Amino acid sequence: MTAINSNPFSMPDRAIGIEKVRKVFDGNVTAIDGVDLNIPRGQFVAFLGPSGCGKSTLLRMIAGLDRPTSGQIQREAIGTVKRDISYVFQDAHLLPWRTAVGNVMLPLELAGVDRDEREWHALDMLKQVGLSDAVNQYPAQLSGGMKMRVSLARALVTTPDLLLLDEPFAALDEISRQHLDERLRELWLERHFTVVFVTHSISEAAYLADRAIVFSKRPAKVVLDHNLSQFLPRGRPAALRTESIFMQQMRLLFDSLQSAEMGGF
Repeated sequence: MTAINSNPFSMPDRAIGIEKVRKVFDGNVTAIDGVDLNIPRGQFVAFLGPSGCGKSTLLRMIAGLDRPTSGQIQREAIGTVKRDISYVFQDAHLLPWRTAVGNVMLPLELAGVDRDEREWHALDMLKQVGLSDAVNQYPAQLSGGMKMRVSLARALVTTPDLLLLDEPFAALDEISRQHLDERLRELWLERHFTVVFVTHSISEAAYLADRAIVFSKRPAKVVLDHNLSQFLPRGRPAALRTESIFMQQMRLLFDSLQSAEMGGF
C-alpha cells in the first residue's frame, strides 16, 4: 500500500484538490465524512467501495453537479480559463432521434463549432472508439457496448482535461467491458487527460487505473490509497490480466474492499 497524498492543496500540478469534504443528505444521512485527496494532472484514478458508500456522490461533487455540506473541492484552472470536464454515466443517454455521429457532434454544436469541423471531429472520435462502420446508425440499432462507445466518443470529442466516469461499463458483458477498458486506457495514454473512474469491479480498477482509492461503507472515508503504477506497466496488454503481479494487485484491492464492507478498518 502506498500513500499518495498529504495536503490536497500542496501540489502545484494537481487537477483536483479535496479537503475535509463532508456530505449530509436530508434526514441527517451522512454519505461522506472528512475525505482529503489530491489528484495530480494526468492521473487515472479508480474509486472503489461498498455499494451506497458515496463514491458516485463524491464524483458528482467533483463535477460540480452537487455541493459538499462542508469542506471544499477545487479543480485546476489556468488563469481565467475553465478546464473542460466530461461526465460519462452508467447509461449512455443518447438522443434517439440522432445518429451516432449526430450524438457525438452535439457538444461541439452547443459550443458553436462550425458544422464541417464538428462533423470531422465526431467522425474521427468514432473511428478511435472502433465505430467507423456505425456512424449513421441510430441508438435503437446499436448494441449496449456500441452505445457506450458512442457515449465515450461524445465525452472525448471536446478533448476534455478531466474525464469523470460513473460505472459506465457495468451493464455490459465481460468481453465488451474488457474491450472498452482497453480502448479507454489507450486513449488516456494518447491524450494525457485526468480520469476519475467509479467502479465496483476490482479487475477493472486494477487494469485501468494508476491509482486505486478504496472507501469504507457509508459514511465514506478513505481506507486505501494505492499506487498501482508502481507494480503494473504503463502499457497494459490484455494478457496482463492473467499474470501473477496483476493477481497480486487484485488481491490487495479485494482484501481492502472486504475490510471496508465489514467495517474493519
